[in-house]
Amino acid sequence: MTEVFGSAGQQQLEYRAHALFELLKDDPLYACHGRAVAVNGRRGETVQRQIRLARVQGVGPGDCVPEDEVAERVATLEAAGLAIDRYAHWRGEAEAIAAARAVLRDRSLPGDLTVTRVTPDTPVEDLRDLDQFAQDCEVLLPSGPFLRGVARPASVLFARDGAGQIVTMAASVAQFHPDSPEGRTVWWGMLATRPDRRGEGLSLWLGAQALVDMADRGYTGFQTGIRAGNTPSERLCTRLGLGPLNAQDIIAIDPASFGEGRLTK
Repeated sequence: MTEVFGSAGQQQLEYRAHALFELLKDDPLYACHGRAVAVNGRRGETVQRQIRLARVQGVGPGDCVPEDEVAERVATLEAAGLAIDRYAHWRGEAEAIAAARAVLRDRSLPGDLTVTRVTPDTPVEDLRDLDQFAQDCEVLLPSGPFLRGVARPASVLFARDGAGQIVTMAASVAQFHPDSPEGRTVWWGMLATRPDRRGEGLSLWLGAQALVDMADRGYTGFQTGIRAGNTPSERLCTRLGLGPLNAQDIIAIDPASFGEGRLTK
């Protein structure tokens, strides 16, 4: 069975999404980092595919929709009876890699923290702990094959304190087909820190490490979505050399099959 995470509804979404990924993974038009299969939103004709993804999975993400096409795309999705969630599309390339390397060079984690990388051999119990931590932070983990780097190359990191409690996490996953025009771009994010440890730069350091891990494997682009008004995320991403594009990530949600309201924080 595929390892899935989050609430009951989110688990069902990830289960459906992984089955769909197995069908579509060889088509460069689609992408997935372990939550839901997404369609290339840069191409306006993909809106009907996005609707079908929402019908099948419960959500249908459209990646990097140009700003001047957002209104028309949203109107089409809403006319199909779908709810809409959206994020500003942020991206970094060489400047992000340089900024992340500088963070790792100039900073370090507090001495009480131990970093763990998720691998194919990571115990299930560790992922259960990570899932609980993620849910507490209102973040949805990707499904197991993506967390473990089996479905696509990935860097998933978390740190525990001296009491064995997880206090921070970060991740980056190669969500695109290698033959896609975006084949050397990865999804990056899943940044979260326990409230009592915020302000120590933990997400900055761990996020930088996840980014550098993928840069060292030859990936050159790093993208993430930031919800409007999330100033802390904007500041952190800016420090790591990412910036907003004139585009949005548009998530179409089918209320009949996914009642969560939104995919993740």
